[in-house]
Amino acid sequence: MEKKELTAADVWAMFAETDRQMKETDRKMAESYSRLDKKFEELGLKVKDLKSNVVGIGDSNGEFAEEYFYSSLKRKMEFAGVHFDDVYKDIKQLRKMPNGERLQDQFDIIMINDDAVALVEIKYTARKGYPATMVNQKVPNFRTLFPDYANYKIYLGIGAFSFEESVEQEAQKLGIGLLRQVGETIEYETKWVKAY
Repeated sequence: MEKKELTAADVWAMFAETDRQMKETDRKMAESYSRLDKKFEELGLKVKDLKSNVVGIGDSNGEFAEEYFYSSLKRKMEFAGVHFDDVYKDIKQLRKMPNGERLQDQFDIIMINDDAVALVEIKYTARKGYPATMVNQKVPNFRTLFPDYANYKIYLGIGAFSFEESVEQEAQKLGIGLLRQVGETIEYETKWVKAY
């Protein structure tokens, strides 16, 4: 096969062909999406509604999990062998920092007594890496956002209906308690919990 030197005209011709192919691909994809939208409409559905419904289901699952674990902790008023006087849920706090930036965080469940706080985050499914996020983000944010409790001992917990593999080991290593549904009750795994 004979090698041919490419000229500027050859390169421009290749660009033009690539551009033509990309436009054809875009046209075909637009037709496909249009047909898909028509099928959804025939079924009485809209893509926007489907996305909204999926997000809504996720939110509902999270709210259900939060209420389930909150009710148990409120009834028990104890976490990791420590008695607490007050239990709050879904606490959001925003604070303007000295550098002008804003710090905002949300805490699913906060338990308080005279010298300790328990922060229990609720997930429908606890995912790998979340225990580290609690230690590295939730604890410092709580201390900054709630300076009255900055010197209190902070205990951490994660409540979930399911746990990804390795979350339990990660939580145990970091001293974070676990709450999980077992039948109709909640199982507390807190023997390794430490104060921050």
